[in-house]
Amino acid sequence: MRYLGIDCLALVPGTNLKYLTNVDFFQLERPMIVFIPAEDAELAVLIPELEAPAWESEVAIPSLLFPWSDEEGPEGALRRLAKGIRPQSLAAEYLRMRLLESSLIRSVWNDIHIAQAEDILTPVRQIKDGRELEYIQRANAIAETSLTQVIETITIGMTEKEIGRRLTASLLMNGGETVPLEPLVQSGPNSARPHGRTTDRKLEPGDLLLIDYTTTVNGYFSDLTRTLFAGEDVPAKVVEVYGVVKAANAAAHAAARPGASCQDVDRAARKVIEDAGYGPFFLHRTGHGLGLDVHEHPVLTKGNDLALEEGMVFTIEPGIYLEGWGGVRIEDNVVISGAGCRSFTQMTRDLTPIGLHH
Repeated sequence: MRYLGIDCLALVPGTNLKYLTNVDFFQLERPMIVFIPAEDAELAVLIPELEAPAWESEVAIPSLLFPWSDEEGPEGALRRLAKGIRPQSLAAEYLRMRLLESSLIRSVWNDIHIAQAEDILTPVRQIKDGRELEYIQRANAIAETSLTQVIETITIGMTEKEIGRRLTASLLMNGGETVPLEPLVQSGPNSARPHGRTTDRKLEPGDLLLIDYTTTVNGYFSDLTRTLFAGEDVPAKVVEVYGVVKAANAAAHAAARPGASCQDVDRAARKVIEDAGYGPFFLHRTGHGLGLDVHEHPVLTKGNDLALEEGMVFTIEPGIYLEGWGGVRIEDNVVISGAGCRSFTQMTRDLTPIGLHH
């Protein structure tokens, strides 16, 4: 904060606040803002009075609370808080703070410059410590066990939604604390949409089946994708496209190491797909950071020359999507470690046949 010339950081409930306090507060209709001054050890917290006991009992950081009731509203409490903090510059979460909170801040400090809190928090959050890596490893293990179990039960004629419900149940049964995002289960031509929807379409012989799913352990995400094939006799085109994506995944793994840039990893995966003639059908970046958010920094995309460092965690997920035919994506979760990268994801990257039993 001092380096960027920021006097005070303003956070609302969400993953940045959880990262700093290790406590989850929900962002509901009542505004809650935590002010972190650069030059003071004590936080100033505008908080609904019904949330104050949770803060006092669960947050170990020295804090001065300014509770407010539904009857009085937050304005008076914020004015009392403002008597002790007079920032010249403030950083707020552009991706999370609502007009509700920003207009409250403006009502007290009407001419203050508001910078992006992400510039302060991203460099801190994108390097994971051993405890964070352990949570991500556990989330991966639960995810892999769960999909492996569900694959055994998939039969021709099952709907995408039914497969998705089975996977959700399996994730929870195996110790995933939440399924924060509904699994994407896309069969046949539906798999050609990188961010499609799970529908009532029934699995047919000869379909590709793309499954992209998440779970969390202590809030930390795993985010995996596997593409399966319904049937035994795999057509030559499926073998070809799948092989290209698998090779692109391997190339990105090989390129991910300390000192390489994010775009170096993207370029390695993209080159394999372009050389095979499928360049225009790789429709997204090669990967994104993973942690308390399912999409965070670093971002593996063209133009990002950020150097990878030990402790950075991200996905590697090249794909090819052919409209009307189908799509293939293979997504792993990795961490920069030692001279290269270590994959949390251990399950096979080979094309897996499904639906062979009845």
